[in-house]
Amino acid sequence: MDPVFEEDDISSLGHSELDQHRELRSMIRTAAWEMPLLSALAKPFEPPKKTEIPLRWRYTSYMGEVHPAQSKVVVEFDPHDIKDMNHEQRQKLRKLAGTRYNHAKSKVKMSCESFETQAQNKRYLGDVIKTLITEARDLSTETFADIPLDTRHLKSKAKPRFPTSWLLTEERKAELEGLRRTQLLEEGAKVEQDLLVSGVAAIEAARQIQLKAVEEPVMVEARQPLAKGKQGRKEMGQTRGAQRVRGMSTMSRTFGAAGV
Repeated sequence: MDPVFEEDDISSLGHSELDQHRELRSMIRTAAWEMPLLSALAKPFEPPKKTEIPLRWRYTSYMGEVHPAQSKVVVEFDPHDIKDMNHEQRQKLRKLAGTRYNHAKSKVKMSCESFETQAQNKRYLGDVIKTLITEARDLSTETFADIPLDTRHLKSKAKPRFPTSWLLTEERKAELEGLRRTQLLEEGAKVEQDLLVSGVAAIEAARQIQLKAVEEPVMVEARQPLAKGKQGRKEMGQTRGAQRVRGMSTMSRTFGAAGV
């Protein structure tokens, strides 16, 4: 049985906030006290030798979380970086790489996630690259000279370039500048002669016409005769007392006409 909560502790949400705060403080302590010590292990850069192949490795980390893709390792290298290989051997290496060779970037890219740890996947990729280079250097058995390089797996899109014939020359720039000056002089002459239509004045005149068109139907409606019947009386604002007085005057005229 779980203990009874007696209002003497914070909620689970508060505990999660504290855990995040502790993790952040741990990272800050590592950055402040441990990371500066790494400078003692720094080594000067040395360019790779002819017998060495520069490989570019890529690892994926999810910051302590368990993920199925965290063991994946990707390696990339350029066949031109292998100095002790001739053109035929590099061409054989490209053909052996198959779809893993990108002819647009001249890169061979491979990945592995078959094993549980990154170290195992990296070791496997290193063995594959070593075997691939060994087979490419051996031209005594097969050279694949009669097989063309397959590039169907990669469809490169041609990037349009700005044609140099469209660039403005100095003569064209001078011509355009002369046209602009001529147009400015013509517009200045029209302004002096009051030939240009002012946009602000045109908008104000149209607004005044619209206001007059809105006010005019109200005056016309006031001059129209009212309809007969109850609706007409309601519009006139007549009361029942006024209707009774009008009825009595009508009856008196009727009786007077009858001689009563």
